[in-house]
Amino acid sequence: MSGNAKVLTGLMERRSLEAAFGELADVTSPTLQIERAQEIARQGDAALHVLLSFLDTSDPQVRGGLGQVAARLPREEVVPALLHVARSRDQSEQARLTALTILDRFLHESVDEMLLGGLANPEALAQQSLREVLHEMARNPFSVIEYLNQLVEQPPEVRRMILNAIPSMPASPDLVTLLRMLAQGDDAFLAQGALEQLGRTRTVDAALALSCLAATLPPQRSPLAERGLRKLRLGGVSPPSTDTGSDSLGWRALLSPLNGAGYQVVWFVGRSSLRDHGTLFSVLTHDPEGIVGSLGSAEVSVDTLPPPQPLGTLHSVAQSADMPPITFLEVTFDAGRQGVREALELNWQSGNPTPLEYRLLNPLIWSTKFSPEAGLPAIPPAREYTPAETIKVLQHPAFAGWSWQDPALIEAARKLGPQPSQERRRASVTKLASSKFTPEVIASYQRRLRAMARWLALAAQPEMAAYAQALGDQLGTGEPAGSPFVRRLIGRGLDIVTANLHLKNLIEENTHEFLT
Repeated sequence: MSGNAKVLTGLMERRSLEAAFGELADVTSPTLQIERAQEIARQGDAALHVLLSFLDTSDPQVRGGLGQVAARLPREEVVPALLHVARSRDQSEQARLTALTILDRFLHESVDEMLLGGLANPEALAQQSLREVLHEMARNPFSVIEYLNQLVEQPPEVRRMILNAIPSMPASPDLVTLLRMLAQGDDAFLAQGALEQLGRTRTVDAALALSCLAATLPPQRSPLAERGLRKLRLGGVSPPSTDTGSDSLGWRALLSPLNGAGYQVVWFVGRSSLRDHGTLFSVLTHDPEGIVGSLGSAEVSVDTLPPPQPLGTLHSVAQSADMPPITFLEVTFDAGRQGVREALELNWQSGNPTPLEYRLLNPLIWSTKFSPEAGLPAIPPAREYTPAETIKVLQHPAFAGWSWQDPALIEAARKLGPQPSQERRRASVTKLASSKFTPEVIASYQRRLRAMARWLALAAQPEMAAYAQALGDQLGTGEPAGSPFVRRLIGRGLDIVTANLHLKNLIEENTHEFLT
């Protein structure tokens, strides 16, 4: 091919790529935008050169498309190229800002102080970053989670620049959501600034956000949310009525029993604007950590959700093929929220942060007035049960999976062997109970038993509820090694580990025989 032909071919490829980048900016579907970005990125160096020529743009949609392409180009090539633009004083301020934005948001490169200092107006980067995320949130509310994950990795001065840039942004529901997320974060400076900004935002959305935050923030921060809400109310801005009943909103709550490791699943099921769909907000809790997982969607097929049933009804919900089904109990909305609230208190005590998904979706359950004791059945007063009586609760199907789980069981099972004497087994259980069941572990099991007492009472099983409640009280007295409950938990754990070790040995022996 002649030199002129190569130039002409190159020009045609460039024009084709420029057109592809232009079309990418008009794509509104996130999935389709990713597919188009992948197609462009396959052009390699040619795509990178055209991308660099598009950096001088203030259009968030264009920058989003550029970022998607950059994330799919070879990292060892695109990062140095963008860093060169960001550092070059020959480039326009806008091109340098766009390069920094892509490095930050799409390539997760930390924007250091030296790069910021090279800009005539470094605050413009914070404003552009905010415009980017608000633009993305309008299309996909969950994009704020990625943004906050990246923000945590940035140096403190960048986070403060973001906070200082917020007042320059026009008020919008998405900005309120971002502020609400920041108010629930670990950075105390950002949290306080976000709460103060919400108190200055005279919109119903801001008032509702502060009302929800007052219910879900730890004690040291919730007064700030309450103060901001009072300030808005004095100015004539109030959230929608919080006295609305959950029934009128179409919410139901489903509560699993706690499993042997202390995990519990709470489902809140509501109506959806889509036909034949429902809204699902799922919260996974763990004692002693608190809320450890969350997910939600307004596009869940009603065929996959348990149908509405009277309170106290048990549901069996299938999981993946290798997992057993989850048992759920139909409970009141406030009974479900009580489980979440108690888990939240564990987050506050342990310092374990709540998941970002929970922070984003929790207005689904905290936008109405919460009455902790509403709809909770009374647990029969405990009489003088003996430990032998209370241990009967472990025969209940909801306790079938309860056993002690700890790495120390493996060493203990190996020392005991497959068929230990009763005396040696008892001695091993005593040693484990004395060394491993610390006051913190005992307190955790007490909370779990009391939560199960409430679950059993909601399931209309008062006698078992009374056993569980009494068992929790008994754990607070005497030595752990003398508790039949503790010994039974350890014994179950030993049996499981011993069986697993035996199975592992059989597999290894059979594999060895097959290979030899």
